[in-house]
Amino acid sequence: MDKITNPYDTFKTKISKYPIEQNHWQVFKDGTTIKQLKAGTCMIKAGDPVKHAYFCITGLFRLFYLLPDGREYNVAFTLEDDFATSYASMINGQPSPYSIEAMEDSIVIEIPYDLLQILMDSSHMWERFVRVSVERLYTRKEERERELLYLPAIERYQAFLLKYPGLHQRIAQYHIASYIGISPVSLSRLLHPAEH
Repeated sequence: MDKITNPYDTFKTKISKYPIEQNHWQVFKDGTTIKQLKAGTCMIKAGDPVKHAYFCITGLFRLFYLLPDGREYNVAFTLEDDFATSYASMINGQPSPYSIEAMEDSIVIEIPYDLLQILMDSSHMWERFVRVSVERLYTRKEERERELLYLPAIERYQAFLLKYPGLHQRIAQYHIASYIGISPVSLSRLLHPAEH
């Protein structure tokens, strides 16, 4: 895992368009934790209570459901400079319906939900930053649902490439197949029709 001299600098750069007062920034740093996770580690397991959001400094995560027949269904990926958590579970105090697994060695900032609430209540800029982040995630979720309902498999694959540039070079094809809702064999046929 690459050493990051100060993960908080990365986060501060991400939120730089929201001028956070120094005292609120210090409260954030004092209340959060830097975590290093090895590839294959579940940060959140389905059924776990969710009390934190995670900001990915380096690495890659997948959010997935384990289906009753044992198959895994990828619903999203989180890359550097983005958040991962089960937001509905965190807000509603319910167990997570899906798992979040590190696909690469990763570094995250673990942010307690209670701390986010305190910061949002005391700082308009924190409230705005969190609102914009949640709006972006909601928009992605809505786009994904539309893709699954209306687009043929090849267009879902193209949408994956646009949404996650370069990710197809970092993960196995079966993870992409799971994400776009087809089997790995079907994805192979889609990408290499002359070979089948």
